[in-house]
Amino acid sequence: MPEEDQGFSYCRKLLKGPSPSHVRELEKSRYPLAMYEHGLTAGESAYEPGGYINIPELPSGVGVRRSGRPDIIEESAYLRILQPAGGWLAADTLEALAFCAETYGKGLVHFTSGGTIEIYTTREQMVPMVRELNAAGLDVGSTGNDLRCLTACCGPLRCDAALIDAPALATYLGQRFIDEQQYPGYPQKVKSGIAGCPNDCIRAMMQKDHSFIGVYRDLPQIDDEILASWLADGGDISVLVSSCPTGALAWTGSTLIIDPEKCWHCMVCINLCPALRPGRERGVAWVVGGKYGHRGPQGPMVGYVLVPFIPVKDEDYAPVGDLFGAFLELWADNARKKERIGDFIARVGPLWVLKELGLKTEPQILISPKRNGFQR
Repeated sequence: MPEEDQGFSYCRKLLKGPSPSHVRELEKSRYPLAMYEHGLTAGESAYEPGGYINIPELPSGVGVRRSGRPDIIEESAYLRILQPAGGWLAADTLEALAFCAETYGKGLVHFTSGGTIEIYTTREQMVPMVRELNAAGLDVGSTGNDLRCLTACCGPLRCDAALIDAPALATYLGQRFIDEQQYPGYPQKVKSGIAGCPNDCIRAMMQKDHSFIGVYRDLPQIDDEILASWLADGGDISVLVSSCPTGALAWTGSTLIIDPEKCWHCMVCINLCPALRPGRERGVAWVVGGKYGHRGPQGPMVGYVLVPFIPVKDEDYAPVGDLFGAFLELWADNARKKERIGDFIARVGPLWVLKELGLKTEPQILISPKRNGFQR
């Protein structure tokens, strides 16, 4: 019988071509491919909104999607696993995940955009699978109104632009606030991220309710010898100077000058020219309230920079953790039900938040000053 007559014509079309196919991966597993085909045919998902379910012996980390086609599958239950910071997984950890997915689930592992790992299974198989995952050094959590898995960029493990060790900071915060990730108790979910530099490759400032961004406080360093070599190789100084968003760069004909009053300490010039490197006085900026989602009275929001610089010395992340915990407690005590952090700050005001936390209340530099209405 032709494949098109078996009810999977749309899925078969997605198998064509040289690129890796998600349909091929689904087909290799025990995923009910008919659910996907139904969605493609009908123009809407065959799954309906679900929720977080209670499994004795387990904290958060378990959920379910209701099925719109119970004749194909009654429900889609899943287990959410906290991913190591930076997305680093050893080969034996991947093998453990594959074993759990094959033995207790549908033979399918989903690496989510939120930085977690999901295995689709049944309610009955969740407890034995968690025991197996714990033995492999993994843990579950990050569902419901709790602190979601702390995501991080690769940091200095793979990136020369990193100003802080983002995976290390995310690991510290994840371990310190493990209960908050596993036992829902907040007014709404809290997504968190750590970026190693202002380039923010993981888009923490836009996607996350709470993020820490690696920054530097002194001016970018200029290596005159490398600059001369760059110019000799065809580097365009006019492009470099005009690229600065605040006009802080100037070229005298022989010297590159940075105006300290205008420099925002971003990464634009550093990204364009190898002769410029970040300053040496490094720490993190505390950015709060970002969200891509349209829900809430404010809609999509970019984060507020409440504190532009927190020193981090000798890998001592306790001051960052103290601030993080104090804010989460303040938000939990004063937010309305289902009020995301950005909407909360928009309602009470960022200066009120700073005052309640005992911090300086002068207006801070924001990543997007026009959007949030603050100026230097």
